[in-house]
Amino acid sequence: MYKTAALSLFFLFLSCPTVFGQDAMKYGVKHLTILAEDQKVRVLRYAPSKGDKTPIHSHPSTVVYVLKGGRVKYTMPDGSTKIVELKAGEAMLRPPVTHSDEALDDVEAILVEIKQ
Repeated sequence: MYKTAALSLFFLFLSCPTVFGQDAMKYGVKHLTILAEDQKVRVLRYAPSKGDKTPIHSHPSTVVYVLKGGRVKYTMPDGSTKIVELKAGEAMLRPPVTHSDEALDDVEAILVEIKQ
Protein backbone atom coordinates (compact mmCIF):
# COMPACT_ATOMS: atom_id res chain seq x y z
CA MET A 1 0.00 0.00 0.00
CA TYR A 2 2.81 2.44 0.85
CA LYS A 3 4.54 1.62 -2.44
CA THR A 4 1.39 2.48 -4.37
CA ALA A 5 1.01 5.79 -2.54
CA ALA A 6 4.68 6.63 -3.04
CA LEU A 7 4.52 5.79 -6.75
CA SER A 8 1.36 7.86 -7.15
CA LEU A 9 3.01 10.90 -5.55
CA PHE A 10 6.14 10.39 -7.66
CA PHE A 11 4.16 10.37 -10.91
CA LEU A 12 2.09 13.35 -9.80
CA PHE A 13 5.32 15.23 -9.12
CA LEU A 14 6.69 14.36 -12.57
CA SER A 15 3.52 15.20 -14.44
CA CYS A 16 2.72 18.48 -12.62
CA PRO A 17 5.93 20.25 -11.61
CA THR A 18 4.27 23.65 -11.44
CA VAL A 19 1.76 22.50 -8.79
CA PHE A 20 4.39 22.92 -6.08
CA GLY A 21 5.27 26.61 -6.60
CA GLN A 22 3.49 29.93 -6.48
CA ASP A 23 2.52 32.09 -9.40
CA ALA A 24 5.22 34.78 -9.46
CA MET A 25 2.60 37.48 -10.02
CA LYS A 26 1.17 36.85 -6.54
CA TYR A 27 4.26 38.44 -4.99
CA GLY A 28 3.68 41.85 -6.59
CA VAL A 29 7.33 42.32 -7.58
CA LYS A 30 7.87 45.50 -9.58
CA HIS A 31 10.11 43.89 -12.20
CA LEU A 32 7.47 41.46 -13.53
CA THR A 33 4.41 42.68 -15.44
CA ILE A 34 1.68 40.99 -17.46
CA LEU A 35 1.54 42.30 -21.03
CA ALA A 36 -1.23 40.00 -22.29
CA GLU A 37 -3.11 36.94 -21.10
CA ASP A 38 -5.83 34.56 -22.21
CA GLN A 39 -6.79 30.96 -21.47
CA LYS A 40 -3.86 29.52 -23.43
CA VAL A 41 -0.90 31.86 -22.86
CA ARG A 42 0.41 34.63 -20.64
CA VAL A 43 3.00 37.16 -21.83
CA LEU A 44 5.24 38.67 -19.15
CA ARG A 45 7.89 41.39 -19.16
CA TYR A 46 10.74 40.49 -16.83
CA ALA A 47 12.91 43.57 -16.25
CA PRO A 48 14.77 43.40 -12.94
CA SER A 49 17.53 45.75 -11.91
CA LYS A 50 20.70 44.34 -10.42
CA GLY A 51 19.85 42.87 -7.00
CA ASP A 52 16.12 42.42 -7.61
CA LYS A 53 14.82 39.05 -6.42
CA THR A 54 11.74 36.94 -7.12
CA PRO A 55 10.76 34.45 -4.36
CA ILE A 56 10.22 30.80 -5.24
CA HIS A 57 7.65 30.43 -8.01
CA SER A 58 6.76 28.21 -10.95
CA HIS A 59 6.44 28.57 -14.70
CA PRO A 60 4.74 26.21 -17.15
CA SER A 61 6.52 25.57 -20.47
CA THR A 62 7.82 28.98 -21.54
CA VAL A 63 9.33 30.77 -24.52
CA VAL A 64 11.89 33.38 -23.39
CA TYR A 65 13.14 36.19 -25.63
CA VAL A 66 15.98 38.31 -24.20
CA LEU A 67 15.85 42.04 -24.94
CA LYS A 68 18.75 43.11 -22.68
CA GLY A 69 21.34 40.54 -21.70
CA GLY A 70 22.92 39.96 -18.32
CA ARG A 71 23.38 37.39 -15.57
CA VAL A 72 20.63 35.86 -13.44
CA LYS A 73 21.13 33.49 -10.50
CA TYR A 74 18.50 30.76 -10.20
CA THR A 75 17.94 28.77 -7.00
CA MET A 76 16.08 25.49 -7.25
CA PRO A 77 13.81 24.02 -4.53
CA ASP A 78 16.62 21.67 -3.44
CA GLY A 79 18.91 24.67 -2.76
CA SER A 80 21.15 24.18 -5.78
CA THR A 81 22.02 27.34 -7.73
CA LYS A 82 22.92 28.15 -11.30
CA ILE A 83 24.10 31.43 -12.82
CA VAL A 84 22.87 31.92 -16.38
CA GLU A 85 24.20 34.49 -18.84
CA LEU A 86 21.25 35.78 -20.89
CA LYS A 87 22.26 37.23 -24.27
CA ALA A 88 20.33 39.95 -26.09
CA GLY A 89 18.45 38.53 -29.07
CA GLU A 90 18.50 34.98 -27.69
CA ALA A 91 15.29 32.93 -27.77
CA MET A 92 14.91 29.87 -25.53
CA LEU A 93 12.32 27.15 -25.06
CA ARG A 94 12.13 26.26 -21.36
CA PRO A 95 10.37 23.28 -19.76
CA PRO A 96 8.21 23.78 -16.66
CA VAL A 97 10.30 24.89 -13.69
CA THR A 98 10.08 25.94 -10.05
CA HIS A 99 12.81 28.33 -8.84
CA SER A 100 13.64 31.67 -7.27
CA ASP A 101 15.84 34.20 -9.05
CA GLU A 102 18.12 37.14 -8.44
CA ALA A 103 19.31 39.55 -11.12
CA LEU A 104 23.09 39.94 -11.00
CA ASP A 105 22.86 42.57 -13.77
CA ASP A 106 20.07 44.73 -15.19
CA VAL A 107 18.24 42.45 -17.65
CA GLU A 108 15.05 42.48 -19.69
CA ALA A 109 13.18 39.59 -21.30
CA ILE A 110 9.75 38.65 -22.60
CA LEU A 111 8.32 35.37 -21.30
CA VAL A 112 5.48 33.62 -23.09
CA GLU A 113 4.05 31.02 -20.73
CA ILE A 114 2.10 28.19 -22.37
CA LYS A 115 -0.86 27.32 -20.13
CA GLN A 116 -2.28 24.48 -22.23
